[in-house]
Amino acid sequence: MKTITVLGSTGSVGRQVLDVISKYPNRYKVVGLSAYKNESLLREQLDKFNPYYYYFPSGSIELQPSVFDLLEDSRYSRCVQSLEELAALPADIVVLAVSGIAGLWSAVKVLSRGGTLAIANKETIVCAGRHLKALEKKYGGKILPLDTEHSAIFSCLRGEDKKQVKRLILTASGGALRDMPLNELSKVTAEQALRHPVWNMGKKVTIDCATLFNKGLEVIEAMRLFEVDADSVDVVMHRESIVHSLVEFSDNGMKGLFSTPDMRLAIDTALSYPAHGKEIIKPLDLASVGSLTFAAPDFERYPCLKLAIEASKAGEGACIALSAADEVLVEEFLAGRIKFTDIAAALKKVLTKFCKTGDVALDDVLGIDEAARKYTYSVIGVK
Repeated sequence: MKTITVLGSTGSVGRQVLDVISKYPNRYKVVGLSAYKNESLLREQLDKFNPYYYYFPSGSIELQPSVFDLLEDSRYSRCVQSLEELAALPADIVVLAVSGIAGLWSAVKVLSRGGTLAIANKETIVCAGRHLKALEKKYGGKILPLDTEHSAIFSCLRGEDKKQVKRLILTASGGALRDMPLNELSKVTAEQALRHPVWNMGKKVTIDCATLFNKGLEVIEAMRLFEVDADSVDVVMHRESIVHSLVEFSDNGMKGLFSTPDMRLAIDTALSYPAHGKEIIKPLDLASVGSLTFAAPDFERYPCLKLAIEASKAGEGACIALSAADEVLVEEFLAGRIKFTDIAAALKKVLTKFCKTGDVALDDVLGIDEAARKYTYSVIGVK
C-alpha cells in the first residue's frame, strides 16, 4: 500500500486526486492533507481519510472522534506548523496541488529527502524546474507530472531513448474565448472567461486557458521536466482535447496519447507508476469522435502565449517574473479591477523589465517573484 500526502487537497486538482485514491481503498493510504482557506471541506476530508497529519494556516481544526479513534492503537490527525513540515514527513508520494509559487519549498523538501513528487503546480516548475531536476538526480527522488499534457509526454517517452527525441508538441483547446471576435475581448467578463468548453478546473488555470498563458507556462514546464531547449517544444491548437500531447522522434515519426478529456488519467498514471492503473476514466470511442482538428496558434488572439514563449528563450528570471505577474493579473481581472486585454499588455511590460535577468539561484527565486509582483501592481495602477 502506497502512502500519499496531498498538498492543496481542497482545490480542483486535490479533490480529483482524492477521488482517484478513493477508488483504490486497498492500494493507497492518505497520510497527510493541507488546505489554504476551505476549512469545511478539509474537515470533511480529514473525517473521511483520517490522515496522520494535516496543515491549515489558521491552526488546528476541532474534529469529532470516530469509533476508530477510540481504539488504543489509533491516532488523531495532528496539525503541523507549515506546508514544508508536512511535505518533509514520510510518504511514498507527495502530491503538490497548491496554487502558485507557494509550493516551491515544499517541492524542495520532498526531493531533498529522495521522495517522489507528483506535481500539478506549474509555477513551481516554471520558476525552479532546473533546481528541482538537480535535486531529483542528487538524492534519487522522482518527479511525476500531473498536468495532462506533461503526463502524456511522460507516457510517450517511457521505454524510449531520449536522445532520439526531436520535438515535444503540446496541444491546446483554446479556452473559453476561442470563438469570440477579437474586437470584443476587451469587454470580456470573468464569468465568460471561466466557461471552459471542455475542462472543469480552478479559476486561475481556467483564466490562463482563456489567454493561453497556461500553454506558455506548459512550454517552459516541458523544457524543465524533460530537459530540452525552447526550440524543441511546440504548441498546436486542438479543439477536441482528445490528443493530449505528442512526441516527434528523429525519424519524423510521432507518438501521442489519446483519451477522453479527464485529468484523472494523469493522476492515476502518477500514483500507479511504474505500473498502469485501471479503468479510471471512460474509454475513448474514436468512431463517435469522428474527426480531430489541428491548427497553428493565433498570436494575435493569444499574445500571452507568445510572451511566455519569448520568456522561455530569455531565461529563468524572465520566466519567474512573468509567472508572478500573471498571478497578480488574473487575481485583479477576477476581482473586476482590470480588463481581460490588460493581462497581455501588462505582461509585455513585465517581460521587457525582466528579460535580461538570466539564470536565478534557488534562494533568489522568491526575490524575483516579489519584485515582479510589485512592478506589476505599479503597471496596472493597483495598490
